[in-house]
Amino acid sequence: MSMKLKVLIIEDEIIVALHIRKIVVLLGHSVVNIAKNSSDALEYAKNTRVDLVISDIKIDADIDGIECCKILQSKYKTPVVFVTAYRDIATLKKASGVDFVGYLVKPFREDELETMINLVVLRYGLTSEKARYIINDRYSYCYKIEELFYNDNPVELTKKENKLLLSLIEANGSIVSYNTLEHNIWRGEQVGDGTRRQLVHRFKQKAPNFPIKLLKGLGYKLEA
Repeated sequence: MSMKLKVLIIEDEIIVALHIRKIVVLLGHSVVNIAKNSSDALEYAKNTRVDLVISDIKIDADIDGIECCKILQSKYKTPVVFVTAYRDIATLKKASGVDFVGYLVKPFREDELETMINLVVLRYGLTSEKARYIINDRYSYCYKIEELFYNDNPVELTKKENKLLLSLIEANGSIVSYNTLEHNIWRGEQVGDGTRRQLVHRFKQKAPNFPIKLLKGLGYKLEA
């Protein structure tokens, strides 16, 4: 059984983008955003976890789809599937600089994209209920069962501690503000600094050396 992937589509042709979204959703995954250019894609990926990028090679922007995916892979190790209208050797040679799972030539069939997505699931080990998001060399998190692991040993967290952890992971290295934590953990209820500090303190006691950093006056971030 595979985990539900969060898919970012980078495509400036709206008809093609909607076609891709339809296939992704039918396969039980979710499309977190459709970016029409590299700038939008990179900005979005800074704040949201992305499990798979499906990107056109040629997009109307200063940075093409290949260079954009290089950046995404360098920062987040995100799997990539390319979509292209080009078959020439020069384009494919340039794309070889990205560790992409595969590429589809427009127009492509639904089953061809389905095969590519299934290859991502298999290649990156997302086929079991224990599939995990790697935080660093010691910590990982399983979305399916909502559990943190330290050296493959489960760390028992309360619901609020788990929401704190998810907030940090979903921010993808960006700062999680105090207001965001209040919204995610306490459903918008205003809480004092002491309450937040106590929650973080309890979490760190259960997860020693976990890469959480306080930025005074701003919030917290995950340093993986």
